Amino acid sequence: MELTVLDIQIVDALCREIREVSGLVREITAPHRALQQTSKWLDQQEVCQLLGVSKRTLQTYRAKGILRATQINRKNFFKSVDVERLMQTQLPLKK
Repeated sequence: MELTVLDIQIVDALCREIREVSGLVREITAPHRALQQTSKWLDQQEVCQLLGVSKRTLQTYRAKGILRATQINRKNFFKSVDVERLMQTQLPLKK
C-alpha cells in the first residue's frame, strides 16, 4: 500500500484554488440561474400529455407558430407559461 503525505501548505493552496473555481462558476452561471427560476420548462412528452395531442400534432403547432419551442441537444422544450396560455385559448386545436 502506498502512503502519500501532503504538506499543509499544498492542501491550503488546493482549497484556495477550488474556492476560486467555484466562485467563477457561480459568477458565470448567475444570469442563467435567474432565467431558470423564473420559467419552468416542459419537454415534448409533458406537453403532449397536458394538451392531449400526439407528438406529430405538437410538431405541427411548432411549425405553424402556435407554440414556440427551444431546442437543446436535439430535444425540444416549451415554456410552461406558453403551454398554459395555449390551453386557455378557445381555438379548436385538434381536428
